[in-house]
Amino acid sequence: MVWVAFCAHGQALDVLALHQRAEQAAPTVRLAAAARDEQAARWLAARAQLGPSLNAQWTQGGGSSNTTGQGALVFNQALLDVAAWHQSSAQAQRLQALGLQLDASAQALRQRSAQLFVQLHAARALSAVQQQLQSAFAQEAQRMAIRHREGLAAAVDWRQSQSFLTLATSQARGTAQQERALRQALVAHAGDATLLDAPLRPLQAQGLPPAWQDSRGDAPQLLATQREREARANEQSAAERAHWPNLSLQAQAQRLQQGAQRNTNDWQLQLRIPLWDSGVRRAAAQTATARLQAADAELDALQRELAREQGTQTERLQAAREQHAAAVNGLQAAAQTVAAMRIGQEQGSRSTGDVLQAIQLDGQLRALAVQAQLDAWLAWIDALVAQGRFDNQALQQLNTALE
Repeated sequence: MVWVAFCAHGQALDVLALHQRAEQAAPTVRLAAAARDEQAARWLAARAQLGPSLNAQWTQGGGSSNTTGQGALVFNQALLDVAAWHQSSAQAQRLQALGLQLDASAQALRQRSAQLFVQLHAARALSAVQQQLQSAFAQEAQRMAIRHREGLAAAVDWRQSQSFLTLATSQARGTAQQERALRQALVAHAGDATLLDAPLRPLQAQGLPPAWQDSRGDAPQLLATQREREARANEQSAAERAHWPNLSLQAQAQRLQQGAQRNTNDWQLQLRIPLWDSGVRRAAAQTATARLQAADAELDALQRELAREQGTQTERLQAAREQHAAAVNGLQAAAQTVAAMRIGQEQGSRSTGDVLQAIQLDGQLRALAVQAQLDAWLAWIDALVAQGRFDNQALQQLNTALE
C-alpha cells in the first residue's frame, strides 16, 4: 500500500496516502454500508411477498374410535396485489437512496482528509511565521537591552521591545497548540497514532486551487433525498390502494389418512376485497401523506442549502485569491520597510516603535498569505462537495499542488 511504502522509507505522507489510511478505519463509511446492506435485505423481503411460496402441512388428530392424519403441499402465488407492488418499489427506491448515502459518506471522508491536510499545513506555516516573529522581536529586545546599557536608547524602548516579544511568544504558543490539536484530529480521522509525528508533504507557498465549473443537482446527498422522496411517494400509493381487491392462486395436494388413505388435488382462485377496518387504512394513508410532505420540504431545504453553499464558497474563493495577492505583493515592500526603519533608527530619524511595528506588519502579511491560501483551498473543497464532485480525481488535483 502507498501508506506503508511512505512510512517504511520515512518519506513525507501525501494526501492520497493519508486518505487511503483513513478509508481502512472509517466508521462512518462502514455504518453507511451496513445501512445499505440492511435495506437490501428489506427490499428482497418485500419483493419476495410478490413471488410464489410452497409450504408443507401435516395435522394429526384422533378420538376414542379412530385416528386421522392429513398432509398437504400448499402453493400460493399472488396475481394482483397493487399495494404490495408499491411497497416493493418503495423499498427499491430506499435502497438506491442508501447507496447514494454511502457515496455521500465516502465523499465526506475525502473532504475531511483534504481539510485536515490543508489545515495542518496552514497551522505549521502560521507556527513558523510566529516563530520567526518571536526570533525577530527577541533580537530587537536584545539589541535594545545592549543599547540601553550603553546609554544609546531609553528604557521605554527596551520595555516596548520586551512587550512585543512577550506578545509574539504567546502567539507562538497558541499556534503550536493549534497544530498539536490538528495532529490529534488527524490521528482520530485515520485511526493511527503514528500520524501524531509523521512528516507530511507541504503545500507550495503560493499554490492556489484551480477554478471550478458551476454544477448543481448531482450531489449524492441531494440524489439520496430525491430517492427517499420517491420511496415515500410509493408508500403513499400503497396506503391509498390498500382497499383494492387482491387476487391470488392457491393449489394444494393432500393425503388424508382415516382408516384408508386417500389422495386429492385441488386449486382455487382467492379474491379478497377489504370492506371495513375501523379506519386503519385511512390512518395509514394520512401518515404516508404527511411523510411525503416532509420529504418534499427536506428536498426543497437541501436544494436551497446546496445552492447557498456554492455561492458562498465562490465568493470565499474570490476573496481569498484577492487577499493572497495583496499579501504577496506587500511582502517585498514590508521587508524593505523593516530594513529602512532599522537604518532610520540608527540615524535617529525613526523610533524603536517604528521598527517593531514594521516587523509586526511583515509577519502579519506573511500570516495573511498563509490564511488566504488555506481559505482558498477550503472554499474549493467545500464547493466541490456541494456539487457532489469531490471525488478521487479532485483529491488527486489537491495532491498535485504539493511540492
